[in-house]
Amino acid sequence: MAIETTTQILHDGARNAVVQITGRSDGSGQETAVTKVDVSALQPPAARVAISRLTYDITGGMVELLWNADADVPFAKLEGNNVSDYERIGGLQNAAWGELGANGDILLTTRGFGLDSSYTIKFDLIKKF
Repeated sequence: MAIETTTQILHDGARNAVVQITGRSDGSGQETAVTKVDVSALQPPAARVAISRLTYDITGGMVELLWNADADVPFAKLEGNNVSDYERIGGLQNAAWGELGANGDILLTTRGFGLDSSYTIKFDLIKKF
């Protein structure tokens, strides 16, 4: 089974969305560049998103977040728990936007996850059209 995951759409409005993802490891594997926020599945669908706030709790390993592109762009390495607020700068945005293959999705990779390692990450998002 590796890592059992869930994705919850807590809010999906005309301009903003809130997505919470969770994962718990059985110790048998890692996640590698798995799509966690699919912007085309939001209602209305967005071309991309900016992250206005990132709230996380990581236990027993590290999570790396990436923007999807032909060459995925890492933008955060998360350990422990914290809240990162990017609202004053207009949100954390995809540095690869406009490059070949960039579609706005957010990917996740786990590192060092063993038995009962877990993550809970909440993305407060601003939709871009």
